[in-house]
Amino acid sequence: MRFAPASRWLGACCALAASPAAARAQVAATLDAGASYVQYDGFIGSGATSLTPSVQYRTSHASLGARGTVLVFESGNTSLEGVLTGDGFSPAVGAARLEVAGEAGASTYSSFAKFAHTIAQVRLHLMNARRGVWGGPLAGHIVTGSAGRAVHGVEGGLWVRTGAATLSATASRTEVGDTAFSDLDGRLGWRRGDWDVEGSIGTRFASRGGGEGGYGDLSATYQLIPRLGVVVAGGRYPSDPVRGSIPGSFFTVGFRVTAPGVAEERPVAVVWGVGAAALGGRPTPAGGAVLVVVQLDSLLVLTIRAPGAHRIELMGDFTDWQPVPLATAGDGRFQYGVHLAPGVYRFDVRLDGGPWIVPAGAESAPDEFGGRAGTLVVP
Repeated sequence: MRFAPASRWLGACCALAASPAAARAQVAATLDAGASYVQYDGFIGSGATSLTPSVQYRTSHASLGARGTVLVFESGNTSLEGVLTGDGFSPAVGAARLEVAGEAGASTYSSFAKFAHTIAQVRLHLMNARRGVWGGPLAGHIVTGSAGRAVHGVEGGLWVRTGAATLSATASRTEVGDTAFSDLDGRLGWRRGDWDVEGSIGTRFASRGGGEGGYGDLSATYQLIPRLGVVVAGGRYPSDPVRGSIPGSFFTVGFRVTAPGVAEERPVAVVWGVGAAALGGRPTPAGGAVLVVVQLDSLLVLTIRAPGAHRIELMGDFTDWQPVPLATAGDGRFQYGVHLAPGVYRFDVRLDGGPWIVPAGAESAPDEFGGRAGTLVVP
């Protein structure tokens, strides 16, 4: 029996920090503790406490993550779960990128049979800074006790970013042995200041042994202080024959602790931007952010100065237009390190969940949606 919703939202990574090695990648680490009420279909409702450590390592074109969840129910029974995930993107060819992803996990509950799964996916993405579509097949294998079954399926979706919100929709068809089901769901993510809210609604249909009906959830995270947040979540979820969970409803309250980031390798020479004075005390312009780019051999370090900001995110064609939180470097500075080949790159940043902007010190150019995107030229 697997506690699917808690592992999904409690294990979510919330902050990325520069790696101790050389700021060449971003590392996120969180620890979550919560109290829940769970009502599995066909079972009596029960309270539970949970502990979920999570870590993610990310470069500009790949990521690797690990998450574990320990749940202790009122009965004294314990549920254990561990999941490893990874993905990699190909270089862009126009708006197209190819992604290869994998997932492996295992879970156990009380005296029930142990459950394990492995999944591989290939997805084709067509995307830009504001929207995208994707799709592709998946295949894998599950083991329950000593019995194994094959997994096959196909998934597709679309997403749109507008202001502080991200909207997405996904459709999938999955077959697990003799079981088959189709899911259609939508998700809304909204981030503003210290608030991070996510909600979803979906339906399962054309099912053979996988159940049918609607489901959905809502979660809200409020950042109490820079590295401590409180999370409230609730909803209903369907069965997951791939990962071994049965349908149910839940309500959870918890705390999230984010590990601090360390950027050991510091900028040594300004290559372009507004100059070193921007990091030393020059007033921040009305846009709220000043950019300086420096070079350490083949590594570029983007440093943004924004006194008063709690969180800065960056997205560009060198992050596959996925928002990446910057590491805190102190004194209102935030950093991101990346290896880039010579060329012209486009990017935007946002402060505390606000609108995407071009920071001072960066050239800007019109984009295809009537806005502007920053331009980064690597010589």
